Amino acid sequence: MSNSGAAIPEDRTFDVLVVDDDSDAVEELVEFLAKAGLTCLSAGDGWQALKLLADRRRARVVVSDLRMPELTGLEFAERLTRLGVSDRPEVIFVSGHAGFDDAVEAIRLGARDLLTKPVDGPRLVKAVKSALVARQGRDRAAPAVGAPSGGEVDRKRSALKQMRSMRRMRSQHFPTQLFSDPCWEMLLDLYDGYLVAAEVTVTSLGAASGVPLTTALRRMDQLKAHGLIERTEDIGDKRRTIVRLTQAGLEAVEGFFDTYLQRPAS
Repeated sequence: MSNSGAAIPEDRTFDVLVVDDDSDAVEELVEFLAKAGLTCLSAGDGWQALKLLADRRRARVVVSDLRMPELTGLEFAERLTRLGVSDRPEVIFVSGHAGFDDAVEAIRLGARDLLTKPVDGPRLVKAVKSALVARQGRDRAAPAVGAPSGGEVDRKRSALKQMRSMRRMRSQHFPTQLFSDPCWEMLLDLYDGYLVAAEVTVTSLGAASGVPLTTALRRMDQLKAHGLIERTEDIGDKRRTIVRLTQAGLEAVEGFFDTYLQRPAS
């Protein structure tokens, strides 16, 4: 489903907002996403996209071209950072001419991925679904007991995004298996869930780990054996198993982020 917003009711939330000044590119991206069952909204430039969002047409994820006239993708994303935590979409960039400086700036702005044109449909869908998993927590977020709040949450989630974006950029240049660390990826996802009071299931955690589910399950067993995570049955749906950081696991990850955020600027 794609629409420029002219006849869309306010207060509607879409899975994806596609932003590109090339109408053929928009049509192609929306087709990939719609075939995967995702609801889409589209805009021909950054200003139109901002107007749609200002008119309360919300999007959980934004897929934006980097090279656009008047307002570039990076400038558009910078304006998105001014939105509140509950309204701010996850950002994925697409570009046929991205340079190193673009990638660094994308990381600074917290982009989840940077895909090259021509865009591979399955890879786009996978990137968007991964972003939706991350965004899901903020859709139903409420401050967790003992969790940091306000600006502190923003700082820590920004640091999380930087780490994830760096991993994605790294995987474009090196074989993924050289840096495979699903345990760390899962700890980061669980900490993100803690920050926004979101439940993380075994299935979603395995999907976000970037490795086959069987491998992810073995790593979860290792984390549990070390006393860093715990698994509990979802009372409301016995088919789901919820995974959380234990107190020891939370203290370990919090200690890492406190040290990371206090490091001197280079």
